[in-house]
Amino acid sequence: MIECDWIPELEICNDLSKFNGYEEYIYKIFRNDFINSYPCFDGKRVNIRREPIEYGKEEAFFHVTCQDYARNRQRDPDLRRCERIRWVRSFIENYNCDNSICGFCDGVKVWDELYRNNNLRTHIFLEEERYLVVVEKRPTYCLLITAFYFDQEHRLRKILERYNKAVSA
Repeated sequence: MIECDWIPELEICNDLSKFNGYEEYIYKIFRNDFINSYPCFDGKRVNIRREPIEYGKEEAFFHVTCQDYARNRQRDPDLRRCERIRWVRSFIENYNCDNSICGFCDGVKVWDELYRNNNLRTHIFLEEERYLVVVEKRPTYCLLITAFYFDQEHRLRKILERYNKAVSA
């Protein structure tokens, strides 16, 4: 892990047999960061997708802590995402880090991509940490879409290709 002052410590699950308690713990962090308070991105409040609520938790929580690579809504906890639960808000609030802030990274890579229905999604990516947060810009607010850690080299290469394509356009 690099030494950027704005990147919080990881919330490690030390005992998988106690995962339910760990999930409740990280959910409290998520609630504090996105329900009891909220971050701002580019001057707009960042809201979350609340519905559907499953197991008493908002949809957005599962988008930042689980994977669904089969795209069948069967979400499996992703420990790399879970342990970075505090990073989601921090990345949103520190998207403008350009290396002059900490000197430990090459700066946060930020780019926009058009999504369905012409919605503009901003990608906030710190390559050194292999972590990405995506927010969608709406007229009066932003919507947290997802956040994840790139554990596979080919996925990391693909996201860097998307970044390079976006900034060279």
